[in-house]
Amino acid sequence: MRCAYCNKEAKIYVENLGSWVCEDHFERYFLKRVDRVLRRVRRGSSLLFGISGGKDSVAAIHSTSLLNEKYGFRIGAVIIDTGSDECLRVFNELKDILSFEGEVLSLKDWGIEIPRDPKLACFICGIVNRYLLNRYAVERGYDYVATGHNLDDMAYFGLNNLIKHSLDYLLYQYDSVTEPIPELRMAGKVKPLFWLSDSDSLNYVTLEGLPRCSTKCPEGLDKQAIIKPILYEIRKKWPPSLVNFVSSIRELVKMAEHPQRKVNLCERCGYPTSGKICAFCRLKESIGGLR
Repeated sequence: MRCAYCNKEAKIYVENLGSWVCEDHFERYFLKRVDRVLRRVRRGSSLLFGISGGKDSVAAIHSTSLLNEKYGFRIGAVIIDTGSDECLRVFNELKDILSFEGEVLSLKDWGIEIPRDPKLACFICGIVNRYLLNRYAVERGYDYVATGHNLDDMAYFGLNNLIKHSLDYLLYQYDSVTEPIPELRMAGKVKPLFWLSDSDSLNYVTLEGLPRCSTKCPEGLDKQAIIKPILYEIRKKWPPSLVNFVSSIRELVKMAEHPQRKVNLCERCGYPTSGKICAFCRLKESIGGLR
């Protein structure tokens, strides 16, 4: 089989295109879609990557680093130690490959242990990750937190928040780049893989020979186990469907009214919250307090 764009042997199937391509054209496709996001970020900005060790965060920081010559970003990364030696090994290998500023954040230092119950673990992990990444970024002078959220994640988030009628998320966070708000101690967000699928990430790290953690997060249950397979089946029949779906939500968001967003500073820690006390500080209280 030949590449859809040249006469070379096609080795990789790109779901979003519905086409087989050669390795060279796959890398071009991948980096072009990452660049589509990065060009929205101010040159010379500082990006803090949250690394899990999985394929997506690895692909995100590696591809951004490859494109960084024209952007001049300060790139750093942290991994939150949840007890996986394999993921810590991947993080350290990436540091050696890419030479970024990196640090391991231990949950034990905050008095937190992730419970065995998958649903409870997901709930706690989500709160802790968002809080610690934002706080670290703000305190270390980073403009943006960069994550490995990809197109499949965004399609799921879009449909799930429509089902839940959670319009606040769609209005203010459903984008590849959101700007920092220094007065609210809120770092911006960058999602380099916003227009790339799960399989794109896997193909990229495989092609580039990058390390990745094989340990899977237990949270892939419940609604994701129902919604994501439906989205995958739709894409099998109509390859551009997830790109079109996410693009359509973005267009609708642009046309919608954006009421003043209610964001306060937590009375305990001084970081953003929609109420008086942030979710992280409420979590601290519920498990007996942290240092």
